[in-house]
Amino acid sequence: MLYDMNMQEGMRPIGYWFKRLDGLLEADFAASLADSGIDRRMWQVLNTLAAGARTRAELSAAMAPFDETDAVAALLAREWISKTEATFALTDAGREGHRATAARVRDARRRITNGISDEDYATTVAVLDRMAANLTASSSPPPGS
Repeated sequence: MLYDMNMQEGMRPIGYWFKRLDGLLEADFAASLADSGIDRRMWQVLNTLAAGARTRAELSAAMAPFDETDAVAALLAREWISKTEATFALTDAGREGHRATAARVRDARRRITNGISDEDYATTVAVLDRMAANLTASSSPPPGS
């Protein structure tokens, strides 16, 4: 049984590793991007918009479960993104900022995934996705209720 296996002496449960890794990722991104004035959420908004303009709903869905409101406001103030009535998009300065930031993020990702094969990474992401789907399904009310 998986639960019993995780309780072996010295082995920490998955929740510990989620919190630990998230904190380390935040700290690493903060250090990697400190002198650029970009944080992890701002990067995620930039990277999402690099693929094309998005409505607020599309941007929120792409950023879930994170709240992108502060990042969007900061990028608007910096004039790296623009807002029309319906969509957000990168400006020329935003495309340049994305390009410069992308190189730093690639370096950080290389450090973070050092020694992890593409297959192991894909398996880990697939397992986490499945676990989240299981919990989402189990927290939904039964059909017809």
